[in-house]
Amino acid sequence: MDKGFLFNIRSLFLQPKKITIDYILGKRKGILNPISFLIIAITIYIIVITFFKVPKDLVEENSVTKSRLEKTSNYVGFFLRAYLKYFWVLCIIPLGITLKLIFRKYNFIEHLAISSFIIGQATLIGILSFLVFRFPLIFDPVVYLAILWLVYKIFKNNNGRIEAIGLSTTVLILFIIQLILIIGTIGVIKYCC
Repeated sequence: MDKGFLFNIRSLFLQPKKITIDYILGKRKGILNPISFLIIAITIYIIVITFFKVPKDLVEENSVTKSRLEKTSNYVGFFLRAYLKYFWVLCIIPLGITLKLIFRKYNFIEHLAISSFIIGQATLIGILSFLVFRFPLIFDPVVYLAILWLVYKIFKNNNGRIEAIGLSTTVLILFIIQLILIIGTIGVIKYCC
């Protein structure tokens, strides 16, 4: 528990601000690299969802009665299931952009590191949520609540709780809007091609 993956998990639960600031300031002894942490968390998530597969819907894939919207959503759903590990890793970019726009305290690369910690920890929380609710990671409200909580804990200053909650909520809303735009764009591109 003093270094590596388990240290990151414990620290991100108990002191998320301290571990992220220590990492940014170069005090990295015992802290697992945020990208490695994220990749390990996603790998564990993929192993868990593979082991506890949810039964597929009984909807026939080649039904003639499907509308264009249903076809597009099927393409997007297939894409996200097939490439979740890549898509979720790349979610650090929209979150990093949003954090940079709202907080501006660090440079973009440092915000990507913070985003990696946040998305990695939210993914691990998403594993527990998946076992209970069976929501896919990208659509799991518990994951987004975890992101909101971590952003709040990391960027909360002495200015006030209400301001920190407002800024954290703004970050989450902008992040979700970016994800919706990305998913919609993927669906349109996949449908048109």
